Amino acid sequence: MALTITQQNNIITLEGVLNITTLSSFKNHFIAILNTNKEVTLDIDKVTEMDASGMHALKEMYTNAIYNNNIFFVVGYGCKDVYEDFKYPNVA
Repeated sequence: MALTITQQNNIITLEGVLNITTLSSFKNHFIAILNTNKEVTLDIDKVTEMDASGMHALKEMYTNAIYNNNIFFVVGYGCKDVYEDFKYPNVA
């Protein structure tokens, strides 16, 4: 399944699968938005599947947002899992 990315103002809505095959388009779109908006909300309510590479991309986007003094929110079903993963990184 593909990933559909829509934007209304500073809210980005993802619909579909965020995985290794859809990652490139997500990253390109999101980086462009971070460069033009100081506050970005990512709505993952309609994401049906997210693999480890998708989660890694979210962490990377979060890091880029912090580095560029942007405000970055993740909302929608599953955002608690994202929050927990950000809060408790895997340590080897």
